[in-house]
Amino acid sequence: MAKVSEVADNIYQIHPELESMFSLSYLVLGEESALIEPGSTTQVDIVLRAMEEELKFDPTSLSYIIPTHLHMDHGGGVGYMAQKLAQARVVVYERAARHLVDPTKLIEATQKAFGQNFADEFGPILPVPENQLFQVHGGDKIDLGSRDLEIIYSPGHATHHICIYDDKSQGLFCGDALGMYFPDDEAVAVICPEGFDLDTALKTINQLRGLAPKLLFYSHEGIGQDAGKLMQQAEEELRDCGDIVLEALRAGEDSEQIAQRLEGYFTSGGSTKLNCERRYLDLTVAGYRGYFKKLGLI
Repeated sequence: MAKVSEVADNIYQIHPELESMFSLSYLVLGEESALIEPGSTTQVDIVLRAMEEELKFDPTSLSYIIPTHLHMDHGGGVGYMAQKLAQARVVVYERAARHLVDPTKLIEATQKAFGQNFADEFGPILPVPENQLFQVHGGDKIDLGSRDLEIIYSPGHATHHICIYDDKSQGLFCGDALGMYFPDDEAVAVICPEGFDLDTALKTINQLRGLAPKLLFYSHEGIGQDAGKLMQQAEEELRDCGDIVLEALRAGEDSEQIAQRLEGYFTSGGSTKLNCERRYLDLTVAGYRGYFKKLGLI
C-alpha cells in the first residue's frame, strides 16, 4: 500500500513503499493533471491504485506523464503506464523520444547497470505508443489551467534529464539533478551513473539555483525547503566524490575499494545517507570512472 500526502497546494506525493530501488511519484492537479515520475513498471500499478483509492482521482483522466529521465527507477515504467492510460501524453526531452518508441537501447543499458534479470525486480521496459509522445525542449511550458509546468533542461546526471518548475508552488521537481534528500539528516547524497558528466552537472546546479525555488520536490526521499543550502551541498558533494574517485583510480584501487571510500565519506559524522546502499555507490563509481576516462585523466 502506497503512502500518499499533500506536499503543496494540489501536489500529492505518492510513496510506493517498495523495498527495491524506486522513485517517489507526484500528482499535480489543475484543470488538467500531470504525474511526475511514473517509476519502474513494478510500481506503476501501486501508483495508479493510490491515485484512484486514496485520492479519488480517475487515472484514465490523467493528462500528462512526465519522467524526469529514463533511468529504470524514474521512467522504466512509462511504457507500461502509457499503454494503460491511452489518453495521457508522455512528456520527454526531444533527444530521448526515439528510445521510448523503441526501448532496445534502454533495455541494454539497464541490463548493463542491473544485470540481465533486471525485470525480475523492476518489471519489463515496454515501448510508448508514438502517438502519445509529447516532445519538449528547455523553456517549454505545460499549461494545466491554474498552473504552468516549465521544462528545465538539466543534463549532467543524464544527457536527457529534465527538471520541472511549478509556478504555483514555486517548487522544482528535480529528479536526480540534485541527488537524493534525507530529511532526517537534512542531507543530500549525489548519484552519478554511467553517462554522468561532472562539469555539466555543476553547470546545471548553477542554472537551477537561478530559479530560486522555494521547494525542492526530490524523486528520492523527501521535500527540501532550504533550496539554496541543499544545492550548495549537492555541488560540494559532486566535487568531493570526484576528488575521492580520481585519487583512488590513480592509486590503482578497484571498484570495491573505491565504493568503500565513498561509503566512508557519506556516513562520516554519523549520517545515515545512502543507508550504506551499495547499489548507489557502485553506480557512482562507474559514473565517475567513465567521466574521467573520457577526459583522459585515467
